[in-house]
Amino acid sequence: MLALAPVGYMAWKNLPPKVATVDLQKLVEEEQKHTIDVLSKGSSVSEEQRAAIEKLTIEFAKKLSANIDSLGVECRCVIVNKAALLGGTAIDYTDLVRERMKR
Repeated sequence: MLALAPVGYMAWKNLPPKVATVDLQKLVEEEQKHTIDVLSKGSSVSEEQRAAIEKLTIEFAKKLSANIDSLGVECRCVIVNKAALLGGTAIDYTDLVRERMKR
């Protein structure tokens, strides 16, 4: 039995990675809605507010990318945009990423 351990290890190591999804469009749309809600509270938007919003948008994109990268390492899987999945099933981590983005 012990003689088969290297064969089992090589078979396990050569398995294709699991695929999981995140609905990037949904997360981006939620962030855009939040930004629009904040903007609509004021009568007009100053240049300083526009610059701040642009900075927050860039930070959101960086944080989203970092969260997805770390999730892929944690789950030992390939994360793809949910819209790119044409068939089959995959675990969806959208809610988990959304929660991590709130931290």
